[in-house]
Amino acid sequence: MKIKFLKVKNWLLLTAMGLFGMAACHTAKEPARPSDPATPEPTSGKVSDRGEAAVMYGVPTMDFVVNGTVRNEQGKPVKGLQVVLVNQNLDIDPEQMHEDNPYVLNYLKRASDTTDAQGVYECHTTDVPVESQQIIVRDIDGKANGSYESQMFEVKFTEGDQTTTRQGWNMGTREKKVDITVIKK
Repeated sequence: MKIKFLKVKNWLLLTAMGLFGMAACHTAKEPARPSDPATPEPTSGKVSDRGEAAVMYGVPTMDFVVNGTVRNEQGKPVKGLQVVLVNQNLDIDPEQMHEDNPYVLNYLKRASDTTDAQGVYECHTTDVPVESQQIIVRDIDGKANGSYESQMFEVKFTEGDQTTTRQGWNMGTREKKVDITVIKK
């Protein structure tokens, strides 16, 4: 009776977990047998690739890093421009980049940088794996450095841009150097 109860309970729990999208993944393989007879046998029969059970739930992510310099049409570095790295699928143009939009504000806080005196910037973001991102450049300091047009550029990432490898749900890091030329208003 107790065994039947446990089987029904386990079946109900697994069914409920399946309905809510929860699953446990475990890749087990036989451990390598030592060639040296003096080496002791492993104590467990099967282990995972990492020596642990792989139980995960989530959405795959990827880290993106874009860096470079911003220069004007004469080739001089431009200080004080905001550079934002945004997911290509958002379909946002530079004029929609307002701080009162909470979704945009999130990108402004976590994936933006302001160019320094040499025009250098570096943006980092963790996002769903996509093949391209958008860089939006905005003049946020008014006329202090001259007035520049807001611009948007597409940055395509390839496997050749991969700098770190996959770890769990994180698919690794892709980095790209992008130098930008801005246009005066």
